[in-house]
Amino acid sequence: MSFANYAWKLKENVDEELVTSLSSESGVSRNLVRLCVERGIQTAEELQEFLSPTPHLIHDPFLLHDMDKAVGRIQEAIENGELIHIYGDYDADGITSTTILYETLEMLGAQVSYYLPNRFTDGYGPNTPAFQRVIEEGHTLIITVDCGIAAHEPIRYAMENGCDVILTDHHEIPSEIPEAYAVVHPRHPEANYPCGDLSGAGVAFKLAHALLGEFPEEMVELAAIGTIADLVSLTDENRTIAKLGIAQMKQTQRIGLVSLLEKLSVKMDKLDEKTIGFQIGPRLNALGRLGDATPGVQLLTTFDDEEAQSIVDFMQSENERRQAIVNQIVEEATPIIQEQMNQPILVLAQPGWHEGVLGIVASRIVEQTGKPTLVLGISDDGLTAKGSGRSFGEFNLYDALTSVKDHLLKFGGHHMAAGLTVETIMLPTIIDGLEQYAKDHQDLLDAKATLTIDEVLPLKDITVEWIESLASLKPFGTDNPEPIVSLEGIQVASTQLLGADKKHLKLHLKEDNSTYTLQAMAFSKGEWAASLQPDTKISIAGTLEINEWQNNRLPQLMVKDIAVKGRIVIDWRTSKITKDHLDVENALYLASNEVYLKELQTRIPSNSSVMDFSSFVSSNEIPTANAIVLFDLPEKVEEVETFFKMEFPQKLYIIAYTKNSVVTTGIPDKSKFGSVYKYIQSHGQLPYNEKLVSVANFLKIPVEQFRVILKVFFELEFVKIENGYLFIHTNPKTNDLEESVLLKKLKEQLLLEKKFNYSQFQELKNWIESQ
Repeated sequence: MSFANYAWKLKENVDEELVTSLSSESGVSRNLVRLCVERGIQTAEELQEFLSPTPHLIHDPFLLHDMDKAVGRIQEAIENGELIHIYGDYDADGITSTTILYETLEMLGAQVSYYLPNRFTDGYGPNTPAFQRVIEEGHTLIITVDCGIAAHEPIRYAMENGCDVILTDHHEIPSEIPEAYAVVHPRHPEANYPCGDLSGAGVAFKLAHALLGEFPEEMVELAAIGTIADLVSLTDENRTIAKLGIAQMKQTQRIGLVSLLEKLSVKMDKLDEKTIGFQIGPRLNALGRLGDATPGVQLLTTFDDEEAQSIVDFMQSENERRQAIVNQIVEEATPIIQEQMNQPILVLAQPGWHEGVLGIVASRIVEQTGKPTLVLGISDDGLTAKGSGRSFGEFNLYDALTSVKDHLLKFGGHHMAAGLTVETIMLPTIIDGLEQYAKDHQDLLDAKATLTIDEVLPLKDITVEWIESLASLKPFGTDNPEPIVSLEGIQVASTQLLGADKKHLKLHLKEDNSTYTLQAMAFSKGEWAASLQPDTKISIAGTLEINEWQNNRLPQLMVKDIAVKGRIVIDWRTSKITKDHLDVENALYLASNEVYLKELQTRIPSNSSVMDFSSFVSSNEIPTANAIVLFDLPEKVEEVETFFKMEFPQKLYIIAYTKNSVVTTGIPDKSKFGSVYKYIQSHGQLPYNEKLVSVANFLKIPVEQFRVILKVFFELEFVKIENGYLFIHTNPKTNDLEESVLLKKLKEQLLLEKKFNYSQFQELKNWIESQ
């Protein structure tokens, strides 16, 4: 069973003859060459270019549509002293695009200004009032960066009012392209540019290249930030830009970048695409998510140490504010999520939710729930709701929204993410429509997200040297993912929970009969620990890195997913029931004791249910719950054996609570039965009252066992009661003690107690698996 519900897919076998040939010709290890071949490399030249990209791999910028027209018009504007205005975007790609072109035009002596729209007052992309204001200020040339391909009206207005517009963008091209003076776009249908996946910063970088007449090396770090932060394909020219940009950033002279990296405690020799993707990019994005993104351009262009530090401090505080807002919204959304957990798609809408972070919130909720999610903020007047959605697995969110497009004011996006605006009054209709779409496409909801495995490796092959060699495949990102390896049939040596709230899990892994172990880290997966007892056999998948600590360098696996060999059994055995035992969501609780069956009905979550253990076994039906909880000790060995032969996929929590333990009280042997029988026989009759237990003390028999003996005597009709006195039956039956139903039940309970309550967990698991 896979914890994270991924469907593991091993990459198809590569051409081993090609791997051997390329490895021999290049001197690169076979394992590394195999990974390159998996990425489409076919020749030694391609291998060299992939592992060591250089500026000569950058395509001629004039291959881009209208590049010659754009360069000619800009040069004319500079020569004539015209006012040039750059209209950008408020995300990291837009900030870096604006910076690249602004610096380039300044270098060429242009009279240039720039503007980054405000998400909340301007919306995305150019708008007519903004262009009107620019024209009134005397500008005669507007250049859009990272936006504009759908801005028909603002561009028409500018062109008709004596202001030329050069449109540079990389977003999806609509059926009609705006009639700008020049349209520079890598996927323009009238051109055939080799790298159609440039980012906005990539397009601006190409324009800078064309204007300057040479590769603008000092700006490639900016293009790398935009390229990586915007999640475009890290192949072809984008890979070269990203790799060269990271190398440039390690020795950057930009005061703002230096200040930011110092604030983030980033060591320059450790800087990589993750630094950009998870630290620099989010902080630039936080500016535009919460307000004005202009400080981002100021940071990247400043020559003043104090200004740089001030902007970095502001960016850090904005990022922390963004994180706090996200956490608050997730917390506020939690009760709504619980109410909707039986729905196929979550639609969460509330007044006061900050529009700028709803995509992040949706991503967080999808990660927690595994359900496609829309998160909407309702406007102050209550009339409209606007927000973002994220999908999961194979479910196409864009298609789902298309099915209800007649009820939406506006929407856009793709398979995994979307943005939308709706009238609040239409939300119930939209929710009904989405639920119907989900029902019609249940197979997509049920399909697991795919985890592609690059290599299946034995533990001994995971070395520091092998991991170091993987660095030549960097930068990792879209279409060049970090290699994922799996280890099959590995054993858990030990587990450890880390962090103040014990959220993170550290594992040590081993192979049979080996003392060598590999450390693995699973962040935010502390709940897995209960299922991963020592010696549990698992398959595990993840990425590799080197863990450096106290001058030691050791291999480490960053866990993506774990598949347990066999059923996942969680050890919750206890002598005292706690609140946690009663809080398993969407679970089927199984109990044998009637008192517990009634008690559980009112004490477990509303989405969980209770069933008699015997009834469950006899039904032989697989439950739909997410987990099964074996609450108390079953009564019959045969039923237990049948239970463990059932092939249900859910996690099994074993509590096996026993209030009156037979192991503790013991079962009386034949000699004790004989002693009691003789005592009663010799006394003729005994008062049947509370003083009868004094006989147990006299015979030195534990009271509980004495009571068992009397119950067996009554059952087998050895004794009877008349007029309040106990005496031997006149004509006692010749039943054997072994025929006692009570004794058989106690012996079965003794066996089950020893199996469930008085064995090591691994012994219990081995017994379960043997069934």
